Amino acid sequence: MVTLGTAFEDLDNELESMLDMVAEALDLMDKDKKEEAMQVLADLEDAMLDFLDYEEVEDEVEVVEEVEEEPKAKAPKKPAPKKAAPKKPAATKKAAPKKK
Repeated sequence: MVTLGTAFEDLDNELESMLDMVAEALDLMDKDKKEEAMQVLADLEDAMLDFLDYEEVEDEVEVVEEVEEEPKAKAPKKPAPKKAAPKKPAATKKAAPKKK
């Protein structure tokens, strides 16, 4: 049985190892060792994929055979509904002055 404390300790160790790999890659880049830094980063990517339990899956193209259907008689198209003419605003009436 794995205890919660053990699980957190394992998690901490994995993340610390990944952080060390990042630091190593940065140090190599500072020393202009780009090839070695790229390799460390590639290893880090693999470690992170393993940690996250991802699997690389190749894209597979699924071939679907189309079954030819008998041509159907086309239904006559309905005419598009006519658009109503925009309504003109009604003329505003001036209010008559109030008598006192």
